[in-house]
Amino acid sequence: MIWIPLLVFVSVLVLVLGGYFLIVSTRTRKGEVKERLSLLRIRNLQDGDVPDILKSELLSDVPGLNRILSGFGPAVRIDKWLRQTDLSIKVGTFVLLSLALFAIGILIGNMLNWHFVLSVAAGFLLLSLPSLVVNSKRKKRLKRFISQFPDTLEMLARSLRAGHSFTGALQLVAQEMPPPVGPEFQKIFDEQNLGVPFRQALLDLTERVNLLDVKFFVTAVLIQRETGGNLAEIIDKIAYVIRDRFRIQGQLRIHTAQARLSGLILAFLPPTLGFVIFVMNPNYLKPLWFDPLGNLMIGMAVVLQITGMLVIRKIVRIKF
Repeated sequence: MIWIPLLVFVSVLVLVLGGYFLIVSTRTRKGEVKERLSLLRIRNLQDGDVPDILKSELLSDVPGLNRILSGFGPAVRIDKWLRQTDLSIKVGTFVLLSLALFAIGILIGNMLNWHFVLSVAAGFLLLSLPSLVVNSKRKKRLKRFISQFPDTLEMLARSLRAGHSFTGALQLVAQEMPPPVGPEFQKIFDEQNLGVPFRQALLDLTERVNLLDVKFFVTAVLIQRETGGNLAEIIDKIAYVIRDRFRIQGQLRIHTAQARLSGLILAFLPPTLGFVIFVMNPNYLKPLWFDPLGNLMIGMAVVLQITGMLVIRKIVRIKF
């Protein structure tokens, strides 16, 4: 009867999520006006206090859950990870959704009379779905950003040579470049207009866009502001280095193509072969589903398969 408390747990999670969306949907314009006024009052504060106040965002709209997550270190890291995807979802929603899927996976396993280990494995599989979706969106966004970044740097350099200030060049990039580069540079421009120190506004960019090339750019700009020099020439050289890295990465992908193809074949061959056998003769694989030893063999096979995929991935991924 394990499924009864699990069903209650899932029901409570659904109620909490429903309450969360109800709170979000009933937010009034009065609260938004107060939030904007609080941002405008930042101008009267000292520079050292601005970033902390500006970045004091809620991890959840549910007050109790927000207090719990605020004192939990991994929740802050999850918040940074979600901000890198530019999604409006909060940490509380993400955590509750993951836990609900985990409970649903265990519940399905118990209803199908699976072994407890297999039910927990199904729960963890569903638990990982939100993380996989968010990570996929994050990778796509960072890939689009880095593909647009050399053109962005060249536009910055041309704007500086035309006589614009660095702030004006940032505004030009924000207006001319498509997402995700344009909105990110618009955030830098808006933050420094609200009173955030320019150094902190640039460092915030490295938090939202966790790329090595962006860190090179921010470091070069900050050093130039302290020591002087031709900023347009520095930015042009950074753009040249980034394009050269793209060329080397393309060559590495060509040289590792055979190894990556072999890894894909080895990864998908066992489950594909198992599916074909199941279609041709379902009774042949029945002991794997209903016998405890068969469940253990399935669990070990999944673990070994994932381990092999990670080893092959480690071999073919060359970082420089």
